[in-house]
Amino acid sequence: MSASPKSSKTVNRGTGAGGAATNTNGLSFEVATDLATEYKTIETTGGYKKIIFNGSDSVFITTKKAKQRVPFLTPSRPKELQAHGCKLPDECYIDQEKKVLFIFEKKSQKGSGSVCEKLQTADFKRKHYSKLFPQYSVVYFYCLSDWFREKCKAELEFLDEIGVRVFWGSDKEYKKKVVEFITGY
Repeated sequence: MSASPKSSKTVNRGTGAGGAATNTNGLSFEVATDLATEYKTIETTGGYKKIIFNGSDSVFITTKKAKQRVPFLTPSRPKELQAHGCKLPDECYIDQEKKVLFIFEKKSQKGSGSVCEKLQTADFKRKHYSKLFPQYSVVYFYCLSDWFREKCKAELEFLDEIGVRVFWGSDKEYKKKVVEFITGY
């Protein structure tokens, strides 16, 4: 006797279990914390822009999710040696003159989930990006939603210990602080 085929569809029913709400909530957080209001675009080329932050004379290059590779930012390692999760940073600012690559990750969370574990990867990602782009000093930092303040205390302590800066998206001075951090580095 043969068994009837069962559906292989998996349903995730956990609280805050991702799906469409993850993208909606995450994208609205990314839009609310976007630094585009804090700079002037001086040139747009392909998948990146040359910008000048308000109050600064330095030119930076910025790209989001690196949809198109920035020509001078080609990974030095073959594809099979590029770590998962180290390919498309949320935002990237490049100071070509000082050879500094600022990788800016944004995380928003409202319910339970394993997102705290993502913060534990900061040191690995910073080191891996340094291998991918050895011609640049890599500065890896976060913008987080307030949920992380209470739920990820050990991870926040670790980030502080290893020198990974955290900015809070809800801070009224958030954009000013991030711009000062990047331009004053």
